[in-house]
Amino acid sequence: ALGPGQPCGVYTARCRLGLRCHVPAGEPRPLSALIQGHGTCLPASEAGGMRTEEPADSIEPDDMPLESTEVTQDQLLNYQLMFPIGQDKSIPWNSITAYENMKAKRISELKKLKEKGPCQKELYRALYKLVKAQQRSRGEIYKFYLPNCNKNGFYHSKQCETLLDGESAECWCVYPKNGRRIPGSPEIKGDPECQQYLSSQE
Repeated sequence: ALGPGQPCGVYTARCRLGLRCHVPAGEPRPLSALIQGHGTCLPASEAGGMRTEEPADSIEPDDMPLESTEVTQDQLLNYQLMFPIGQDKSIPWNSITAYENMKAKRISELKKLKEKGPCQKELYRALYKLVKAQQRSRGEIYKFYLPNCNKNGFYHSKQCETLLDGESAECWCVYPKNGRRIPGSPEIKGDPECQQYLSSQE
């Protein structure tokens, strides 16, 4: 775990317990700063202006733009940017970076997104809500859930929360085809070893 004053971000190790990965106040793109590792591990008491927002998946979008003729910067990004060719698991923050810089897309492209697998569709909605929550709060969100999808648009059996405050995330097991929780599988901080529960269901 990272100690006080060390640089941190989405791709780095977690900050030590009691510390948070803080982005300087006034940073215009806090999500991008975290992606690029430009945060700093600081005690919560010193991270002025920070607050823990509610999980993004509890915030419902008012006007999710599934039928608009183009996707603007106030909407979500092209799904194809989330899953680079040859990459089995796309890091969700890559999608948010792409979102910040994308240009409008035609409705034909949006229709293609709707044909993706169930996990990709859920990820689309979750990212939309996460971005809108960040815009509304003008702060930093430290706890949220983004579906863990494979390259075919279905679910990895292991799903986890995302925490950026140094705590260990809760993980659980789902069916790859529909994302539903596997009965009898645990929700734990660590690896729930989902393969054994998948095998027992066969």
